Amino acid sequence: MMLDGEAESAPLLGHKDHGPQKSVRRYLTERVDVHYAPLNLLVCCFLVGLIDAASYNTWSVFMSMQTGMYRLQPPYPFVLTDPSPRAGNTIFLALSTANLPAGSDSFKWARSGVSILSIMVGSLIAGRAYAAVALTRRSTLIASFLLQALCIAIAAILVQTDAVPETDATDKIVLIAIPFLAAQSGAQVATAKSLGFSELPTTVLTSTYNDLASDINLLAWDNPKRDRRVASVVLMMLGAIAGSWLDKGTGTFTTVLWMGAAVKVILAFSWLLFPAESG
Repeated sequence: MMLDGEAESAPLLGHKDHGPQKSVRRYLTERVDVHYAPLNLLVCCFLVGLIDAASYNTWSVFMSMQTGMYRLQPPYPFVLTDPSPRAGNTIFLALSTANLPAGSDSFKWARSGVSILSIMVGSLIAGRAYAAVALTRRSTLIASFLLQALCIAIAAILVQTDAVPETDATDKIVLIAIPFLAAQSGAQVATAKSLGFSELPTTVLTSTYNDLASDINLLAWDNPKRDRRVASVVLMMLGAIAGSWLDKGTGTFTTVLWMGAAVKVILAFSWLLFPAESG
């Protein structure tokens, strides 16, 4: 027979109080305040520039930029003789049907096609996963970014171990590494869109430039979307510059890939520091 005080302190229905474990579980499943999410998404813009610059220099294919345009060079009309990186994979795929640009390898269509398909698959999987679970849960965002980091790390391992050649873009085995890099980029885009920050596509900047130019409040003092668009342009450019110099300085694509994977891991665990959604 228990006294009144003992009865009040006894666990109900035999359940024990797992205080610390319950607190951790509750913390991981709570929703983060998405107001601060652009901080991580802007870092992703930097990573896009970093990886795309190095991947184009290494394999003449983009992992994120699937569309693009050609620059006009005199004499006009311009002649497709320069495989300029100002064209995205969709343009490369179309041009390859006519063996253009002149001088480019005949296997470019396959690399471009696989990259396009892979980024779509990455977006599809991430979009379906986000629809099935609460995207803004701390644990969901951590898992998503860790998986993206894993994809980059797998590509880095494939290149570093020479399972995938770094110097011969025409080798068909290159197609094994491309899906990992493009798919994580697709998941990254799906994350930005699902969080409601369509002004941060974290891939191509054509729409960003257009949105900036057409913004009637472009010069307004308080314009968060404009600020995020400008920041995305600057960070993607800085990432591309960093990727170019790292690739040139080290002479290897793996340095860029390992750096990208490390940053994604840091971003994943940074969600632990984000404040919870109020209310």
